[in-house]
Amino acid sequence: MNKADLIFAAGENSADILYASGFQAPDPFIYFSCLQEHAVIVSALEQDRAERECKTNITIFGRNEFSKDDKASDLDVICSLAQSREISEFRVPHDFPLGLADDLRKRGLAVRAEKGVFYPERQYKSEGEISLIEAAQRVAETGMRRGIGIIREASVNNDRILEWNGNILSSEILQAEINIAMLRLGGFADATIAACGGQAAEPHNTGSGPVYAGKPLIMDIFPRMKKSGYWGDITRTIVKGGAPEIVRKAYEAVFEAREYAKTLIRPGAVPAEIHQAAKELMERHGFRTGRQDGRNFGFFHGLGHSVGLAIHEKPPLCPVNSEPLRGGEVVTVEPGLYYPEWGGVRLEDIVVVTPDGCRCLTAMENILEIE
Repeated sequence: MNKADLIFAAGENSADILYASGFQAPDPFIYFSCLQEHAVIVSALEQDRAERECKTNITIFGRNEFSKDDKASDLDVICSLAQSREISEFRVPHDFPLGLADDLRKRGLAVRAEKGVFYPERQYKSEGEISLIEAAQRVAETGMRRGIGIIREASVNNDRILEWNGNILSSEILQAEINIAMLRLGGFADATIAACGGQAAEPHNTGSGPVYAGKPLIMDIFPRMKKSGYWGDITRTIVKGGAPEIVRKAYEAVFEAREYAKTLIRPGAVPAEIHQAAKELMERHGFRTGRQDGRNFGFFHGLGHSVGLAIHEKPPLCPVNSEPLRGGEVVTVEPGLYYPEWGGVRLEDIVVVTPDGCRCLTAMENILEIE
């Protein structure tokens, strides 16, 4: 009896099945790999498109090749596949549907969920993948320039609130305009951050309500490209008008930490040590990290994460990752400082780890104050 890899997911939301097959579909389909055979099983609705879009090493089967019953369930099709290939055990991703796994076991098949990364090789990007990430980053930068352009065009009313096109400029309007600019280029984003003032002290607060002059505005933009499935990711912090002195000092510390961290990224470097070096540099600038009155302050998230077919991939640049970089990883470098009393600053670039260091894939400038 044979063992096989099995994925059941939609290509639009599963990086594993998209990586394995190259096929983006809105509905779940079956991918399997057994011995030297790599194949997908798709509905008649998707079969012609799968023939065009799947990777060249993938065989495309219609569901009727494993069941003549048009009403056959996914369970029935997979069981027929197992019988035809004499498969007794499937290795599946950790997020494989639990109900389907239970039903396969009831049919006498072993199902083993992979504890770690299903495709470890996804961590190391090919030149083709790097080009696709760079293309996504250009789209992210277009979104960022749109956001900065709106802040530049906005006026400031007597309450220090920004107005644009005759209306109060809110985080929601800014997010929508950024997303529309990227959508025109095939980039989709649904969690764009435009957080101002105190909201910027919470790293994943997307932001809401009016945007104010004189307060830091964090814009974190991460589109997924519809055609390729690869992501871009960029963060900038800006202030309309003059920045308060504490914000200016924090910005200088974060910028220096980001640039210093880039000099440390290379094959053999330990992510936890790079993270710690960036944290210590910002501490030397006077920005401590801790917790007070039930809230975190300082630099309390990882220095970065890998980017590819998922927005957060392994390996992370974080305090608990002691596995050295090997080369080929594409990672964000995004130190930040956050203090509830005035807000936050974060600056993010993407780099690829090269044989002799790293190469920055982000082409956009850094600017704090916008008149």
